[in-house]
Amino acid sequence: MRLPTKMKIAALACSLFVTACTTTPIASPTPYKSAVTKEGYGYSSVQLTDNEYRVLFKATDRTPADVIQQFALRRAAELAKKHNYEWLAIVKTDVDKKAVMARAVTHNTDEPQPFATNQQCTMSGCTEVAQPVPGQGQNTVTQTQINDVYFSILVRMSNTQGSLGKNVMSVEEILANQADNAK
Repeated sequence: MRLPTKMKIAALACSLFVTACTTTPIASPTPYKSAVTKEGYGYSSVQLTDNEYRVLFKATDRTPADVIQQFALRRAAELAKKHNYEWLAIVKTDVDKKAVMARAVTHNTDEPQPFATNQQCTMSGCTEVAQPVPGQGQNTVTQTQINDVYFSILVRMSNTQGSLGKNVMSVEEILANQADNAK
């Protein structure tokens, strides 16, 4: 069955509209999560040697810098534990920022409106979408410039504390502190 040309054009326009809406980031803090796509927000990692990884956490600049660093360290500790390492050391850190246009949702009442986030997937990939929780007042979506923050750490792991130098951290302590901070 062949679709009429007008229906094909309408379907193409709808798919382009949906793709454009879902690829625009939201000007809100980035939670701890895995980056679903290469361009996505959250953590990703690359194994460089048997005991070295580069961990990247991509976030919006609406996420406090210390939180971004904690998220990268948490991911490094999770990787170390997964590979049965007891100790890790950060060998190098790097921070980069890139200006991007994002959607900002404002609620036009005196009461703050909570947001719920969910994942929206299309054929071109998945992105995190923030939706205001229904309530009173009007919502306005505007374009605003934010910075994407790319924080990466080069991490070396070992089962002996002395082999990593002076900036050694216990994997178990990192994970315990992260659990305490989440409470």
